[in-house]
Amino acid sequence: MNFDFSVFDGFDWKIYEIFSGLHSTFMNVVAEFFTMFGDEKFVIPLGLFAVFCVFTKKLRKVGGTIILAILFGTIMTNGIFKPLFGRVRPYIYYEDNAEFMRWYTSAGSHIESDKSFPSGHTTLAFETATALFLTLSKKYSWVFLLVAIGTGLSRIYLAVHYPTDVIGGVIIGIIAGVLGYLVARIILNFLEETESPLIKKVNDIDILKLFAKKN
Repeated sequence: MNFDFSVFDGFDWKIYEIFSGLHSTFMNVVAEFFTMFGDEKFVIPLGLFAVFCVFTKKLRKVGGTIILAILFGTIMTNGIFKPLFGRVRPYIYYEDNAEFMRWYTSAGSHIESDKSFPSGHTTLAFETATALFLTLSKKYSWVFLLVAIGTGLSRIYLAVHYPTDVIGGVIIGIIAGVLGYLVARIILNFLEETESPLIKKVNDIDILKLFAKKN
């Protein structure tokens, strides 16, 4: 799909100019910290946590929602939109722009392997935050939304994504999180209502109870 992203050049550049004034060694560390929450390495512990939750009765909806949110987000971001739009990274698009390259270099000159739109890091952060916000106490879950916002902003600061990539990631992440929550609820309601002895047995598995019995 040959979509002309240049229509967003003015908007993207204005945001970049704002972020360029924030560059410092300290802010580089802050950006590196927040970008970690959208990294592939973060998916592994997140996935293990979600699987643990699935096999813990009180947290089953949490685990199921996270897994489905990641699945939907990955399909939409990496399976559909990145290949469909094929947007090049900003450090390639602006490689002849000395001002941008100075910002990019001062932020660490990070290289990414896939296409730019939408931001996969932002998608992961927001689908996870949305899943947790919908399944955990609102008293604490807003913290995950703040972390997700920090992750999205870090991708702009590091100059590996256009601001419009991040906006796309926010939208897709929220949609994936909501879809994950709705589908997880449907599946769990089915498991609760089914008359199948085998499914009931599987549904009764609770790691925490098994651990408590052993101790």
